[in-house]
Amino acid sequence: MKKLILLAFLFSLVSCEEVLIEENSRIQVKGTLSSPQNSSVSGIHIFSAGTFENTLGPNTDKILGRTVSAENGSFDFISLDTYSHDLLFAVNPEGIDHNAEYSSLYFFDPRGEHAQMYDLGDLQLAKKVEFNLNIERTSQSQDTLRYVLDYQKPVRRFIYENGNFTEQPDNDNFISIRRHLPESEALTLNFPIMGATELIFSYSLGDDPLQQVAIPINTENTSYDFEY
Repeated sequence: MKKLILLAFLFSLVSCEEVLIEENSRIQVKGTLSSPQNSSVSGIHIFSAGTFENTLGPNTDKILGRTVSAENGSFDFISLDTYSHDLLFAVNPEGIDHNAEYSSLYFFDPRGEHAQMYDLGDLQLAKKVEFNLNIERTSQSQDTLRYVLDYQKPVRRFIYENGNFTEQPDNDNFISIRRHLPESEALTLNFPIMGATELIFSYSLGDDPLQQVAIPINTENTSYDFEY
């Protein structure tokens, strides 16, 4: 009996992962991609998927529809619907057919009755910048440098509420307080940032008051040298 109960439990876990299709339902998904400079962004992969998370990985058995943005940046495709999972529309997702030049957008609609059509509208797809922050002690100071970084990761997330997608704040867009000791070697921090944004470098040296530097991020400005 115990073995039967265990098998039934394991089967239920496997069944929960299966994306169940709403047979008589089809969903239209459309929108247009442009850069912050209002130029069209073509060749970007857009997916719809059944998932339990507001992200999309390489597990392609959950994909319900897909397309690629046209020369004018537009996309329009038909997706299957699911009643067992949440619904996700992923624009240039990080896990599948990702264009490393651009950021990613995720539109999440929880389980329940999904709409028959989602017009994502005119979407700005910013460039993704690989940024280097170089920190080096060039003086004879024996004070410890403490610093925090606040920045926008190259990902934006939205949730469907009351008939509209609302952007969700990302509470992980920072590097928490770190220290650079007098004996520390010069270091370089490398991480992706969304273009056309700012990185806020907050720091204090010893007992000095906190100071901030706002660093504009774009494809021409991909590094910052901080010497103290």
